[in-house]
Amino acid sequence: MLSKILIVDDEPDIVNLVRVILEREGYDVVSASNGDEALAVAESEIPDLILLDLVMPGKSGLEVCKILKSTPRTRNVPVVMFTALGRDVDKKLSSLAGADAHFTKPFVPAGLSNEVNHWLVQAKTSKFSAQLGLDHYRLRGRKILLEVDPRSAYERPIQDFVTEAIFHKETVIVITQKSSTIRQTLEGNENVRFADLDPYMVFSVILNGTPDGPISLVFDSLTDLALLQKNTEYANRAGYKFAHNALQVLNGPRITAVFLLNPGAHEPQELASYRGLFNTQATYNARGLKVVKLSENGNTSHLYASIQS
Repeated sequence: MLSKILIVDDEPDIVNLVRVILEREGYDVVSASNGDEALAVAESEIPDLILLDLVMPGKSGLEVCKILKSTPRTRNVPVVMFTALGRDVDKKLSSLAGADAHFTKPFVPAGLSNEVNHWLVQAKTSKFSAQLGLDHYRLRGRKILLEVDPRSAYERPIQDFVTEAIFHKETVIVITQKSSTIRQTLEGNENVRFADLDPYMVFSVILNGTPDGPISLVFDSLTDLALLQKNTEYANRAGYKFAHNALQVLNGPRITAVFLLNPGAHEPQELASYRGLFNTQATYNARGLKVVKLSENGNTSHLYASIQS
């Protein structure tokens, strides 16, 4: 999937020049000409990087940056101030506003490409874990219950999870139905293995024939697993029993896993049962990703060395 870059500048010639340079490099480029438009586009598109002009009509780049960095959906998107103002005081103000870097115009194409590539690589190292307030090695080994609103773009945090895992050269396995949104989003990625949602086969798929080293697993979803059962009463017990068994079988620092759940499809007592199994819990809806529970019991970073040996 192409990395998406948002250019925010009130000068059309600058926007067009940057667009040509970055599209030639294979990036997906969107743009905005003022602060309010930039906030709206960033909220809807969730770009991988924002190049933000400092001086614009209406909200300044500094104001926009502060808002972006205080909004849950956009706070982890790298922001590079993209401006003709290159004084030390300008760089300090950019930093105080939350910008990740300060890039001065005019520029040469190679310089711009290097800057963009640098921040995109930096973002991939913790694209999902940073949203939980962790670094990658404190994410490893966690089994995460992710409650999602099916009306939201819930494939986004899964994309982030997969992107981060691939960057760290982990084996990625996605267990889902053939027609699912998650599968349609990730299909075609040669670094992702898919397995059908089959509770009787899933563990053999994960544990047999998988190379040594860390595995990142997406299970989509506990709700779908329950819905596949014909007997409603049994379905509720089957979903919980599967989750319980999965946590036992997949225990240990080698496997990091995200289990999706649609809370609206379960009774409160069922939800409480599922939640009681997981030390790490988060939700995703139109407002973005929110951490609900983050127990240090899930911290396996101290065991990472043993995985590699």
